Amino acid sequence: MRLSIKGLFFLLVWVSLPLFPKPSLAAPPSRMADHVFILIMENKGEGEIVHGADAPYFNGLSGGRLTNYWSLAHPSLPNYVGMMGAWPPLPESDDPRIRISGDSLPEEMVSHGHSVGSYMQGLPRPGFGGSRAPRLFGRYVLKHDPFLLFSRLRRGPVRKTVRPLQKLRDDLVQGRVPELSLIVPDLCHDMHGAFACHFHNRHELVKAGDRFLAKWIPVLEGSRLFREGHVWIIVLWDESGFVGHEKRNPDPLPQEKRIHAGGHVPFLWIDSKDSGSWESPCFANHYSLLESLTRNFSLPDLAPPGERIPLPGRGTRCPGE
Repeated sequence: MRLSIKGLFFLLVWVSLPLFPKPSLAAPPSRMADHVFILIMENKGEGEIVHGADAPYFNGLSGGRLTNYWSLAHPSLPNYVGMMGAWPPLPESDDPRIRISGDSLPEEMVSHGHSVGSYMQGLPRPGFGGSRAPRLFGRYVLKHDPFLLFSRLRRGPVRKTVRPLQKLRDDLVQGRVPELSLIVPDLCHDMHGAFACHFHNRHELVKAGDRFLAKWIPVLEGSRLFREGHVWIIVLWDESGFVGHEKRNPDPLPQEKRIHAGGHVPFLWIDSKDSGSWESPCFANHYSLLESLTRNFSLPDLAPPGERIPLPGRGTRCPGE
């Protein structure tokens, strides 16, 4: 049988096609976000929050829930700076005098033409650099303010983007919200606790944090930015607070070899373009968040080698499946 030149061409194309499509291990969202809000809560593990009676608002929210999400370290401070770009070995204390000299996500964003900001509850004024406020029994603490823990950010113009939380409403109304915003409650509303709080047991702290979320997430979702733009709202915890209390932490350590030293924590991913709910059992940690943010804003790699695996999206197949 003789084939024409045209027939031979199509035959070669057909036999060169793969028989089976390659599975996607890290399928990104169909469209990348133009604004990202990250709400960071404190010192509560997955088992204390998810499906618990003390956090009804958080548990009733729609979005993507990563059920195998882990923090990086203990205590709190290394998790905050890890999310923003600090590499291992991470600091081993909460000392607010610690300064990180390396590259950071806020610095890279600004150098590539993006805007950043941090909204801190209890901050007395923009760019405040003190270790706590008020000075005695302060509920704002620098150790939870990662922008000001990086040396170059603290000395540069990004410092003035660290603003009191009450500025957020006006910024949303006036359309001047940064492309990346951190929202950090004070010690009485982030579930951490402090001497200045009116409550100290873990149940009351979780309830207070849940009320904080119930106040501020509707502000974000009710904004014109959320309705008309593509916005991610990410709610996560810095660490579980269970380190050294294994009997109180029922979560088995993951088999995954990546960093998970701060415990198993809740993670919720709200997408303004996806109103449904979904879950992913794939392992992820704070460096996964950092990797997803650098990809979203087309920035150079900031996560350490071996940790450059983005957050699993809806329908993503876990590695090894």
